[in-house]
This record gives sequence, C-alpha cells and structure tokens, in this order.
Amino acid sequence: MISSLITFCIKSLIVIFFLIIIISTLIHFLKLLGVKSFQSIPQNKSVKTKSYAQENQEYYESIIKSNSFNFNDRFNICPNKSDLGDYGEFLTFKEIVRWSSNYSYNYKILRNLNIGTHCEIDLVWIHETGIYVFESKNISGLICGNENSNQWHQTLNNRLKKQLYNPIFQNNGHINALKRILGNNYFYCSIIVFSERCVLDEIPSNTHSRIITKRNYLKSKLTEKITSEQSKLSIAQIEALYRKLLPYTYASQDIKQKHSDYINKKYGNKDNNDDDVDLPF
Repeated sequence: MISSLITFCIKSLIVIFFLIIIISTLIHFLKLLGVKSFQSIPQNKSVKTKSYAQENQEYYESIIKSNSFNFNDRFNICPNKSDLGDYGEFLTFKEIVRWSSNYSYNYKILRNLNIGTHCEIDLVWIHETGIYVFESKNISGLICGNENSNQWHQTLNNRLKKQLYNPIFQNNGHINALKRILGNNYFYCSIIVFSERCVLDEIPSNTHSRIITKRNYLKSKLTEKITSEQSKLSIAQIEALYRKLLPYTYASQDIKQKHSDYINKKYGNKDNNDDDVDLPF
C-alpha cells in the first residue's frame, strides 16, 4: 500500500515536472511571437494622440530647423545684403514659433502671401485670439515718423537720411486686403517688427489693434497682447481661414515679378535698401 502510494507520488511529480517544462516552452515561444501574458495587457488604456496645437507646433519647429537661415542665426552670421529682408522675416517667424512653444494655443501661420500684384504680406498668424498680420522691417538706423505721415525717416550712422513708406499705412493695406477675402467679422491686429539694430524714435504708440516693436521685444509684446485676449476662433475656424488663404502663398514667378515692377515704378529702385519695400493695397 505504501509502495503504491510512493509510486503514485513519483509519477505525479514526473507529470507535473513535464507540464512545467511544456508550459515554460509555450511561454517562451509566445514571447518570441510577440504575444504577452494576459496579466500584462493594460485594461482600458486609451491611445494617446497629439493635439492640434502639438502637431502644428512640431511642424513649424521642423520648418525652422530645415531653413538655411537657421545656420546664420545660430552662428550669428549675417547673410548677403540681398537676403536681409527674407532673413528678417525668418527671424520674426522663429520668434513667434518659439514663443508659442511655451503655451498650448491653437494657431496656423502663413508666410509670403501675394494678393494680386500690389500686395505682399510677410506673415499672417491665425491664432485662436484673432488674426495677426506681421510686417517685418529688417533695417538699421534711427527710425522716426508719425501716424499720419505718408513717409517715415531712417537716419543711418553716416547721417544719410532715407525715406520709407509709413509701415502703419502699409500693414493697414495688407489687413484691408485680407478683409476682402475673409470678411470683417474677425479681430485683426497689425504687428510691425523692426530689427534689433535700429532705434525707434518718435513713433506712434501701440493700440489695441496695432503693435510697433523691435524684434528683441517681440516675445514680451506677444505675452502682453495674446494673454490678455479671449479665445475667439475654434480649431475648425482656424483651419477654414488657413485653407482660404493658403492659395495666396503659391504666387507664380510672374506675379512676384509684376509686384516687384510695380514697386520699382512707384518708389524707384531699391539700391541701398536693406529691406523689402512694399506699398498699400
């Protein structure tokens, strides 16, 4: 009786031993096939997706990294004189994107919009708080002018005085052009950005719908402005406005040439001008 019991126990142990080996082998093969145990499968775990704001932020960051002017900015290398206007626009774009990285606002950016042959807009920022229209002036010297003068004055270090078209009139013309496309039911804000190299003297004060600043103060001005505004546009509205303006960023070379010809005819050649000259719409 005892011997039979011992024999049964031994056989049972052998069976258990082989079962353990078989189970271990199966688990090993299941792991090789990428199948996890039931205990390791998370229950009710939602898939994380990037928000609209995150996707746009990453997209614009990638544009900055891939832009050739990023090299100039990183190593403080001045580009060719003919590229200074474009370089200033890039730096303004970069300031906006980097400022936005500290927040989670919904927005879209369009650059170099050509509306007809008379209007070229440097940058439009469609933000949940409104539509911000940027005019970049990458120039140096002493800048002065009043709100109602047709011309402002730029005095360089060599005392040479030059004239530039009133940027308030200029950007108001850009906004009027946008209103013809998008309508008047939105908040538009004009932002005129001058280079860090200039001195702004006797220029008009900022208002609720207009900011004039140097690029090194742009982030602080955006903080003051954007954080004080209420959200007005939904993601759907931002996207709709963006898609409506997007075709104007695909201007043909012919349109650009006609715009340049009009400027030269209106203002003369841009010899010695460090920035793009523009005109009202």
